[in-house]
Amino acid sequence: MSCGNSLIQWCEFDWPSFATLASGLAAVIGAVVVGSKQVGIARRQADITDKQADILDRQVKLEEAKLRAELFQRRLATFEATADFVLHIAALQEQDEKADARISLFAEKMRESQYLFEDPAVYERLREIFEMGNKSRTDRAVAQAYREEQRPDPDRAARQERMLNVPTWTFATLEELSELFRHDLSILPRSTP
Repeated sequence: MSCGNSLIQWCEFDWPSFATLASGLAAVIGAVVVGSKQVGIARRQADITDKQADILDRQVKLEEAKLRAELFQRRLATFEATADFVLHIAALQEQDEKADARISLFAEKMRESQYLFEDPAVYERLREIFEMGNKSRTDRAVAQAYREEQRPDPDRAARQERMLNVPTWTFATLEELSELFRHDLSILPRSTP
């Protein structure tokens, strides 16, 4: 029995053949549907991954900003302690209740400055200021001791001159502090030449 010249011989087509063809076609359709869903899932996962990367980038930038703000605060505290100490040197009153606290805070900030500031000149200058404070306190203490003991001071003229120069030194140093700290305390973006 001849069914024609077609590719499929429909007259010899039976149920097992139909079932094989239908199940094969169903498997292909199922594979296409599952594949397209997997492609959609992969796209959504890629979108989520991109969003997670954006969130992570924002978190990193936020942490960097927090660290910069903390560093700025610590540098500013060093600047303020230095200015307070310089004023203290000029005022050095024997009855100053906060003198020890000022000296201690400045000494602490001076040591920290080695690690907080890019320019090593900051630490060196703070050491010079500390030395000036020590010399000024020593001059005052020695002058007072000679007065109390009513003994002549062999170095009186030089000591008095140094003590009289302290206010001038104080004002000059206070003016210099802004320039000394400007680079590390500037919150403006730095331009590169």
